[in-house]
Amino acid sequence: MTHKSILVHLANDEEHQTRLDVATRLAKQHDAHVSALFITTPVGMPAEIYGRGASVQFLLDATNSAEKKAAKLEKEFRDTCERNNISYSWVVEGGDHISLLADHAHAADVIILSQPSHEHFEDRFRTRLVEEITLLSGLPCLMIPKGFDASKPIGKRVMVAWKSTREAIRAVRDNLSVLRKADEVLLLSIRPNTQDALSLGEIDNYLERHDIQAKTVKIAETESSIGQTIHDAAETHNCDLLVCGAYGHSRLREMFLGGVTKYLVNHATIPVVMSH
Repeated sequence: MTHKSILVHLANDEEHQTRLDVATRLAKQHDAHVSALFITTPVGMPAEIYGRGASVQFLLDATNSAEKKAAKLEKEFRDTCERNNISYSWVVEGGDHISLLADHAHAADVIILSQPSHEHFEDRFRTRLVEEITLLSGLPCLMIPKGFDASKPIGKRVMVAWKSTREAIRAVRDNLSVLRKADEVLLLSIRPNTQDALSLGEIDNYLERHDIQAKTVKIAETESSIGQTIHDAAETHNCDLLVCGAYGHSRLREMFLGGVTKYLVNHATIPVVMSH
């Protein structure tokens, strides 16, 4: 897939400017259109949730504050796009973040979201946002870690977490344009068995036919979880982007027993693009 249409999730939260900066930089890099969707409803307060602070007045005040933020951000966004000759669109809506992002996903190639924090009770809904959109949108979701410096490169040194699964294959195909533009691509295989070793050679040949020269990294044994091993390997090789499949096991199993997706959503310190 070629990333020619980027959808970025915006809200009145601490990381919205970082997401927008990343989106415009990637749009310029890939000659892509960027669609900015600013959702005025508080990100931690879906319409069906009632709890701390979920009074009518709280929601009104939070929405008014978000609308003011949106108006200011829109001008900065338009100025940046026009200055850099970036094709763009700006949309402001109120409602459930998951539903609205899923609705707009049909006209995008990738969605940019932020990694959730875990400082407050409401943060559990931000975690749900990343998980649900990855599963429901049918698109690769680029998760930007908390506190990320948007001026840093993304996609120069890319690690692909490879395993012979549908999700990993989808992740590779979803991100061919990113891999093709990278200076270096690493194919990571952990505890490879016979089937994985065969598929690793096949995917290497597949990438080569797409003019992508990849280097293979194999880790035979690890005492850490697979998620931590993948992330540590990406950091060890100074990668600035991790490409992986999401929810290779059943979602229920990952929720209760943990898994690669859950680890990366909670602990990643570099951008991660996930496909399901």
